[in-house]
Amino acid sequence: MNKSGVSAAVLSFFKDPDASSVLSLAGNQVIAPTVRGQDLTDEELSMGGGVRLVMHIFDRSPSMKPAMKLMLDGFGGDYVAAIKEARGDDISALRLAGLSFSSDITPIWQKGGKLFHTLEQLPPLTKAEYNPENGMGTALHQAIIEGYALALPYAAEIHKDTGIQPEIDVIVLTDGMNNENPLRPDPVSTLIKGSKKDLVRWIFFFFETEPGACKSSDPDVNPEMIAKRLGFDSENTMLFGKKPGETDEEHRKRFRRMLRVMSRVSASKGTSAVQAAAAVNATPAESLL
Repeated sequence: MNKSGVSAAVLSFFKDPDASSVLSLAGNQVIAPTVRGQDLTDEELSMGGGVRLVMHIFDRSPSMKPAMKLMLDGFGGDYVAAIKEARGDDISALRLAGLSFSSDITPIWQKGGKLFHTLEQLPPLTKAEYNPENGMGTALHQAIIEGYALALPYAAEIHKDTGIQPEIDVIVLTDGMNNENPLRPDPVSTLIKGSKKDLVRWIFFFFETEPGACKSSDPDVNPEMIAKRLGFDSENTMLFGKKPGETDEEHRKRFRRMLRVMSRVSASKGTSAVQAAAAVNATPAESLL
């Protein structure tokens, strides 16, 4: 433990040895009592494939209402099966968690006092956890910071208990229009760029809830520009845009394809979102736009 009260295991996820430029972003969260997850089994530990923690950050602000049914149906039923199918020969131990945000930021899928779950025991996403109809603002920036801060102490605890250095994936699902403090993207960009690429992967999935956003030249609306300002790599920025004249069923089918993309990102070590899109037999544009 250094003078700031942050353990060496937490600091190991940052490029800066004392992470002085970014630790203040998460405040006391990175030194708070550890978020727990389902214990690693002896079989998982003996496989030698490492440990990966996947934190999903769901935007439930009012503007996400058009995507609510897609999210509930997909993450309530299809997602876990898709991850199992995508895992292939990957033998890393996998633990998944989530939070949702509007003006407030709320961890979800909490079960038995634990936030991170195995695939087999991951609860479904329900309207109790995800309901944009009750949302207010869009605390996107703070949610990204807090989602990472929730994963860090748990990863550090695993490292201390097992000697295994976990990896962390942070998957953000949003329509990208932050309007809560911090208003500027700089704190998030500092956090993302300050983390070690070999241990932390940041993924940005954008829902086009306003027609034309994906092609807009306005940097406050265009998702690729939003993602870039936040520090996300273009390889891990994917867009789910609207198509003129598309039926509801066609829209659902494309979202199921998006879930397959996301499942490969979650299931496959080192796979980028662009690579995952190619793996489901479609180009990124065909997959999501």
